[in-house]
This record gives sequence, C-alpha cells and structure tokens, in this order.
Amino acid sequence: MQNTEQPLPKINDVSDDFAELRKNDAIYVDKTAFVHRLVSDRNSNIVFVSRPRRFGKSLTVSLLKNLFAGRRELFKGLAIERTDWKWLKHPVIYFRFNELSTIRIEEFAADFESYVIGQLQDAGFACNTNLSCWQNFGKAIDFLAEKSRQDAKERPDEFGEGVVILIDEYDAPVGHALADVEKAEKIRDRMSSLYAQMKSRTGDIRFLFMTGVSKFTKLSVFSALSNIKDVSMLDPYATMFGYTEEELGEYFEPHMRVHAAKMGLSYEDYRAEMKRWYNGFAFRGTTRRPFTIRYPSHTRSRTRSRTSRQHGRRRGVLRC
Repeated sequence: MQNTEQPLPKINDVSDDFAELRKNDAIYVDKTAFVHRLVSDRNSNIVFVSRPRRFGKSLTVSLLKNLFAGRRELFKGLAIERTDWKWLKHPVIYFRFNELSTIRIEEFAADFESYVIGQLQDAGFACNTNLSCWQNFGKAIDFLAEKSRQDAKERPDEFGEGVVILIDEYDAPVGHALADVEKAEKIRDRMSSLYAQMKSRTGDIRFLFMTGVSKFTKLSVFSALSNIKDVSMLDPYATMFGYTEEELGEYFEPHMRVHAAKMGLSYEDYRAEMKRWYNGFAFRGTTRRPFTIRYPSHTRSRTRSRTSRQHGRRRGVLRC
C-alpha cells in the first residue's frame, strides 16, 4: 500500500547559518519585520540586545550578514521582501566570540589575535602583521568605509555607504572565564582594546549590532559608544527573539500533532502540557526558547526533554 503521508517541513536544529537554513528549505519563523524596523532607523544605527542562550541571537546576526550582502534571494517570501528595503551591499565585519578558547590566557590571546585578523581579511581588508588585531580593526573600518563610499558613488543602485559591524556574543569570553576573575579581567582588557576602536569611527558605521547574555558595564564598548541603543526590553522588539504561542501554532503545528499522537495526547492537551513544561520568558511579551521547542518536536520522543534546565542556567555577572 502506497504511503500518502505528507512529509513534515524540515526543522533546523543544528545550524544557525541563515543561508544554510534557507537553502535547505527548513522552517524559519519570520522575524524580518522586526529586522526591517531595526535597520531602517538611521537615528539608532548602533544596537545591542541581550537574551539568554538558545534564543536565536546567532541566527539573527547571520541573517543581518546576508541582508547587508544584498542576498535578496534568501529572503524570498519573507516580510522584509514586501518592504521598501533597497538590498544595497555593504562591507560587513563579522565577529562571533563564543568559541574562543579561554582555558589559558595565553591561548585566548593567540586565538583572539588570529580570529580577529582572519575576520578582517574575510571582510576584504589586508591586515598589517606589524600591528595588533585591534589596530588593524580600526584601520579596516577606515579602509572599508572609504571603499564603500567609492562603490556607492560609482554604482549607487548596488552599493551603500558605510561599514556594517556584527558582533555575536560580545561578552562570551569574559563570561566563560568568570570562575577566574583575574583571567576574566585580562580577557576583558584585550576585548576592550578592540571595541574602543569604534569610538571615533561611528560616522563610518552604517549599522552595528551586538548580542550577548549580559551587559558588562566596563567592557569599554558601552562607554565608547554612548549612543548605543539597548533594545533588550523595548516593547517593539519584545518578541523578536524566541517563539510566541501564535508562532508555534503557525509554523510547528504539523510536528506538534505528530508528537502529541506519539505521547497519546490530544493536540490541545499537548499544547497545554508544553506550556506547563516550558512556560516562557517575558520581555514585555511571552516567548519560548527556540531550542527547547524544536528539540522534542524534532526527535519525536515519547518523553519531554529537560533542555530548559540543561541550557537555561543563569550565570553570574562580573561587575568589573
């Protein structure tokens, strides 16, 4: 007998690469209306957001990287495609700091230097090996900003002026080293030297977006960038990260129905149980951590996962 069951939409549970997710036709809960509002506000082009782990911060940063690369094909059918967005290309400097080694300060210093230099080269800047990585960062902003102005002048329908800087998990190395305050302070000092390079160059920055799980007040970036906009608790962006109840029903109902049947529950009882187990976070609007929703639905296990407890632990904040 032929199986007429329709295949379920793909759930992405391994990658936070926006381009890979879209190319694989996996479910993407469309948050691009929030993104459009954020990137279109020229008076608030330096933005910070804080959220717990597993809330989709890295996926959003990856989305922004592709957005400012002008990759319109990846946004087909999404809300931002129906807006006035111009799809202009900008040079993008992209840092993701959550995977740097912090076991020993010497290892961190070498990894940090190598990683920053590599990312600047990926952005199209030829680094000077006689300078530190943070000095190269400052010169990269200068060079790429000037190049963007020239490109925009020659091809205004294709290129936009200004550098885009994306910093994912800006606080991760300091957070990973909190058990050793002296080491954490040394890591903080190195990262502060990098962030300080942006202070006198805000006029060259088209858009700066930083994510983290906390706000270290002395990591120089917040004192250097006095006009930074923290959207973490602002109403218009309350549900930009995580999934709302409505989004769960819109995007994941087929998966949840299959999992409900596996558990011997009605769909309504399953949704009630899911709400009871995972409840939610309130940032002026209730959302759920994407990982804790995707995992049980994707595995189709008869049991619920304990991912909230495994991945949602609070960490101390270094007041330094």
